[in-house]
Amino acid sequence: MKPTVDQLQAFMALAEVGQFTRAAERLGISQSSLSGTLQKLETLLGVRLFDRHTRGCRLSEAGVALLPMVRRLAQDWDAVLDSARDFARFGSGRLSIAAPTVQCALLLPPLLRAFSSDFPGVRVIVHDVAEHQVQHLVRSGVADLGIATRTEMRSDLIATPFYSDQYVVALPREHALARRKSIDCAQLVAEPIVGPLVDNPVRRHLDEKLASAGHRLDYRYEVSMPWTMVGLVREGFGLAVLTTAVLPLIEWHQLEARPLTRPSIARTLVLLRAPGQAPSAPATAFRERLAGMRRAASPPV
Repeated sequence: MKPTVDQLQAFMALAEVGQFTRAAERLGISQSSLSGTLQKLETLLGVRLFDRHTRGCRLSEAGVALLPMVRRLAQDWDAVLDSARDFARFGSGRLSIAAPTVQCALLLPPLLRAFSSDFPGVRVIVHDVAEHQVQHLVRSGVADLGIATRTEMRSDLIATPFYSDQYVVALPREHALARRKSIDCAQLVAEPIVGPLVDNPVRRHLDEKLASAGHRLDYRYEVSMPWTMVGLVREGFGLAVLTTAVLPLIEWHQLEARPLTRPSIARTLVLLRAPGQAPSAPATAFRERLAGMRRAASPPV
């Protein structure tokens, strides 16, 4: 058996007021009913939650340890009820997503269109930000969900992988390397590179993988946005290493894209959410759609 919501509420009420009479009044039940509910909870857990005395009671050592967890469980249940009520009211609700610019422009729109078609009453808010800001928005509760590149850095957020995105080289059609079906990293190090800024998570991930294979790119131009990178490549300032998520932009500029090989490098996108609280119904529904995405992007040939 598992504790019931009534038992958890009884435990929290008595822990807060310290007297059976007042706790029973707060819950709108009799004192004997409260006592019986708590006895069942203590029997179920196998520990004594309160030390009784003539003027009331106080939390036992076990009760002190369990109270924060019980409060979190109660908050999660309240969030479930709130979400259920939202959907009962004609599917109304709110979904807030934080993601880097590329994902907001190229990955999210078709997913959001399908989501909004199924849940027209849910208001969707998209935070189009730099990738290093995504975690902050999720951690602070401004965003229900976040999309980011998986890294080896430890984080308090819950990260669920959902998509693998291979690195490709964007280059002009007349470039000598465009005649190849793929481009080795050793061939790329001799080329001028247009890349992201040093603190960009995608660049950091790429550079770490290349360094482990003994390669280092020659960055001639460092810019903030992938649109600028592709534009500079089009005008002959160098080559760019991007991910397959940017293929529509590469093709629109009439550039070629070739898989980066030896080694072949891919990044994993993760869905971020804050721990300690149950996801809302809209967030759960959107997360299921992400889980249904193909897990690997096919490289161009």
